[in-house]
Amino acid sequence: MTRPSPLGAALAALPLLAGAAACTPDVGNDPVPEALEFDTEASPPRVPQPTGLVVNPLTGHIDFALAGTPLPDDCSQATTLSPAACEFNHYLETLDGFPTVSPAAAPATAKLTAESLGADETVVVVALRHPSAGVAFATGFDDASRSLVVKPLPSWELGETYFVGVRAYAEGVRASSGAEVVGSPTFALLKEDSSLTCGAATPAAIEPDCPAYELLSQSQPDSAARQNAFTLEAIRQSYANAGVWERMAQAGLPKHEMGVLFGFPVHTASVAEIDPTLNLVPVVAAPNEIRVAVHGPVDASTVSGFVVRERPGSVVVMDLTAAATGDLVGGFPRIEAQFTSGHVSITSSAAFTPSHQYGIFMTRAVTNPSGAPLVPAPISVLLTLRAPLLDANGHSQIASVSDADAAELEAGRQQLATLFDNPVFGPLTGLTREELVYCFAFRFELPR
Repeated sequence: MTRPSPLGAALAALPLLAGAAACTPDVGNDPVPEALEFDTEASPPRVPQPTGLVVNPLTGHIDFALAGTPLPDDCSQATTLSPAACEFNHYLETLDGFPTVSPAAAPATAKLTAESLGADETVVVVALRHPSAGVAFATGFDDASRSLVVKPLPSWELGETYFVGVRAYAEGVRASSGAEVVGSPTFALLKEDSSLTCGAATPAAIEPDCPAYELLSQSQPDSAARQNAFTLEAIRQSYANAGVWERMAQAGLPKHEMGVLFGFPVHTASVAEIDPTLNLVPVVAAPNEIRVAVHGPVDASTVSGFVVRERPGSVVVMDLTAAATGDLVGGFPRIEAQFTSGHVSITSSAAFTPSHQYGIFMTRAVTNPSGAPLVPAPISVLLTLRAPLLDANGHSQIASVSDADAAELEAGRQQLATLFDNPVFGPLTGLTREELVYCFAFRFELPR
């Protein structure tokens, strides 16, 4: 995927300084400068993502209700987002952080030049839990979403919390026109050293001459301005308490040069990652061996190969090309599976057939040493959704997935749906959508 996680709809409800984000220069007729955006009133919202703001501090899990957009239990009844987006967000709410392959994105009012997006120069990423560890990432600009995109190389570390800072102003990122890019008025408030509520204990207690409240109240009703000041103050304090400004300064990006800063945690559970753009796909190791890399520890005793009508297993391989001829049972190669050296090794008693399409599935029976099941990677989830990924006009139903990616994934989702909805497939294999932690199909070709 080339887009950020689908948090835009959820963040739309965050009461974050909607009025200040629309402020314009007040001297003469100066043009509005190009900026790194933080605008929750836009539709869809123009805010950095992913964000730890939607992680529930009580449960430790992603919770869209925090942003005022709780998900319906029945996604077919979803009204504020598509059924597919609802299903995908339900998956995100099972996680205690964001997927390891999630890109981070910072929207801008204009296209930014690739030459100005230098990793560790104008774009800085720091890891809070292991500050001495280097962070490998790549930067780019996505024209469709008009966002600076930061992708991990190859993935974020489990359980880590990352902060992304972008340098703006004279030495920072540049618009394609050559214009300087600044930070938003919202972010300017988050950079303040003093309380945005002037020490008030409740929104109602904010004094009328409190500077942040005065600014907000110029464009918002009194109650909204007071609540927004409190919301922003909580974020400002969280940045200060985490020592993020100091960490960024140590990495070469001082606060006064920063145009935007946002952070997000990564889930702690082990995962068999999938992202073809990062080459996180099954590897053909031999004519009869396929390897699937796993990020994180695995209890090797929970990895076993499925043999049709003989032995259940937590790893299932299906020859989809053979099965398409109508021989469902014959479509299952006789395999063994074991976990070794960071990957699940799948070996067949006979060579896999070149050019055939194979599906690899793993279930929740595969766990880490503590007994927690692996979590699915986003592409696995997208391939197993019940709702279509495209609307009637061929547009993606999930904001974080491009139309082109959605079209490619939808073709695979429909093919796999014929399996999952087949009354024989589930009882024969023990596989259901709910039980899967890995689902991927690929054409088997021997390495050259």
